[in-house]
Amino acid sequence: MKDIKHQFMAFRNGIVADTLRNSGMPYRIIFGLQLPQIAGIARGRQQSMELADALWADAGVRESRLLACYLFPPEEVSADKALLLACSVQTPEEADILCFRLLRRLPFAHDLATRLLEDDSPLPAYCGKALMRNLSM
Repeated sequence: MKDIKHQFMAFRNGIVADTLRNSGMPYRIIFGLQLPQIAGIARGRQQSMELADALWADAGVRESRLLACYLFPPEEVSADKALLLACSVQTPEEADILCFRLLRRLPFAHDLATRLLEDDSPLPAYCGKALMRNLSM
């Protein structure tokens, strides 16, 4: 985790961070990394449930949450875990990356999307729509 945070700091983009913060992003810390930079950090790591869980739990840091989406090993994610992740997204950006990088790769993805679409909360329902979009690609 310490090495990852150092990489976040090295790629920090204050202009992007300020723009995201001013647009109402709910995170306590925003480094302002763009997705190609996050993907580059992910390429230097092995997928790991333990690391991905730790990053996802770091809910106050935008880049931690997005990087976690790249590091969850799909073969280890249960239906319950996938539902928990989808129901805990904090922004549409998180939902989009979670669906594209992880959820669409799960064998039960269509059932998960259907279940999420029925959710009364706006972000899980959005996640269901995003997952359906990814499945129809």
